[in-house]
Amino acid sequence: MRKGICFAGTIGLALAVALATSVAAQTAGSQATGGRTAAEKQADNEKLVELLRKDVRAQKSDIVAKTMKLDAAQAAAFWPVYKAYDDERAAIGTERLQIIQDLAEHFESLNDTNAKGLLDRAFAVEEKRLALEKRYKDEFLKVLPAKTVARFFQVDNRINNLINLELSSQIPLVN
Repeated sequence: MRKGICFAGTIGLALAVALATSVAAQTAGSQATGGRTAAEKQADNEKLVELLRKDVRAQKSDIVAKTMKLDAAQAAAFWPVYKAYDDERAAIGTERLQIIQDLAEHFESLNDTNAKGLLDRAFAVEEKRLALEKRYKDEFLKVLPAKTVARFFQVDNRINNLINLELSSQIPLVN
């Protein structure tokens, strides 16, 4: 039953991310209609995306809590480090979202120069993510045993792989 709860939560998390991505992509190509300007619609959509991202982070924290099997002392040491990690990871996620929005905004007119710029930015974001994980591996090891840290990164990686799979399915291939 516990696996079912976590799996269902992870699917919900991935779907929320997909919805946020879809809204972001639609925002980029929207025109003013119904008396509202494109800027007003974009501001509303940005608020929606931010709310969805907060919900995704909360769901992810819940999944981590349910799968980590921490005792009280470990939890007291883990959660402050996790919070800092999650905050920094969210900042990297914002950079990634901006790349996705830029792709959506320029999808029809994408040329090789713009594509290279997006590629360079995407690889830079991935390098930041990996550096963050390496740095926080050491931070987590200061407060938890290595097997528990390994479990955390397995859980984190599985959740992020599901999110990435859902995101990638929502982004069309470049022509």
